[in-house]
Amino acid sequence: MLRGYLFLLVILALIGSPVHSATATAQDIDVAFSDVKLRELGYPEVRIHVGPDGVDAPSRLDAGFYLISFSSEGDYAGYMDIVQPPAGLDEATATELALAAGRDDLAQPGWTYVGGTNTFEKGVPVSFAVYLKPGEYSIAASYYLEDSEEIMKLVPLTVTGTATPVAGSPAASPAASPTASPVAANAPEADVTLEMTDNLEYIVSPGVVPAGPQIWEITNTGMHHSHHVVMFGVPDGVTAEDIIAEFSALFAGTPPSESSISASMMPAGYAALQSGGQTTWNEFDLTPGTYAVICFIIDIETGRPHLMDGMVTTFTVE
Repeated sequence: MLRGYLFLLVILALIGSPVHSATATAQDIDVAFSDVKLRELGYPEVRIHVGPDGVDAPSRLDAGFYLISFSSEGDYAGYMDIVQPPAGLDEATATELALAAGRDDLAQPGWTYVGGTNTFEKGVPVSFAVYLKPGEYSIAASYYLEDSEEIMKLVPLTVTGTATPVAGSPAASPAASPTASPVAANAPEADVTLEMTDNLEYIVSPGVVPAGPQIWEITNTGMHHSHHVVMFGVPDGVTAEDIIAEFSALFAGTPPSESSISASMMPAGYAALQSGGQTTWNEFDLTPGTYAVICFIIDIETGRPHLMDGMVTTFTVE
C-alpha cells in the first residue's frame, strides 16, 4: 500500500465508501516531499533504486552522513528502509519479515529499523538524510506489480570505519568510500522536530510550522516501540480526537459519509519505520493549512494500530 494512504483507500473501499477508489494511482497524489535544503548540506548522495532487476545500491559505505536518494519502478509506491535483522535468519525469512513490516505495518521483534522513505511516482526519487554508524545492515526495498503485489528485496550493506564524534551529531568519519565519501559534518540544522515516544505520541515543534521547504528532524525517542510518520492534510479545525474517533468507527465497519474526515484526507509526506534511538532528516514543502501525523504500526502486544491508542497529532502550517 502507499504506506498509510492506500491503507486508507482500502479501508474505505472495503466498507463501500463512494468517495475514494482503492485503484487510485500515484498520479492522483499531491505529496510535499522536497530536497532543496537537504542538498545544500553537501552530504554525499547514495542512490538506491528498486525494480524488476533488483536493488541498485552500494554494498559498502564508510560511517558518516549521507543523502539517501530512493527511486522505484512499478505502478504504485516504492518503499525502502535501512534495517538490521536479528542474527540467524535465512534470506527468505528475513525478506518475508521485511515485507510484513513495510506492507502490513508489522514491526518485527529483534529488528532495528534505521529509517527510510516511500516513493509516489515511478522514477521520481525521494530523499532523506541519515547518519550511518559502522555495522552490518540490509537495505529493504520494494515495488509494486500491476496486480498490486508488492515485491520486497533485501540486500546487504556494510558500513565501515571508526566513528569520530562531532559536535551536534552522533558521529562522523572522514574515510573514503568506493561509492561516496562521507563528510565530517554536524547534523542538519532542523527547522522542525518531530519526536515519536513510547507513550504513543508525536511531539511536533514548533506548534505552528512555517510554510515552504523545511527540514524535519524525525526521532524515535522511545526504546520499546517502532513508529513511522504518515502525514495527511486534513480540514481546518479537525483534531486528533476527531481522527481517532473516525478511524475507530471505520475499523468497526461504520461507513464514512461524504463529509467525513477520511473523505477529505490527502497525503502530504512519509517517513519509514524507525526503532528507538533512530533519527532521520526529511524535507517537506507544506502549504498553509492543517495537517495530521498518524502511526498505523500494529502494536505487537495489543494487535491494534498505534493510532487507535492515541498516536495522532495535528499541527498548523502558516
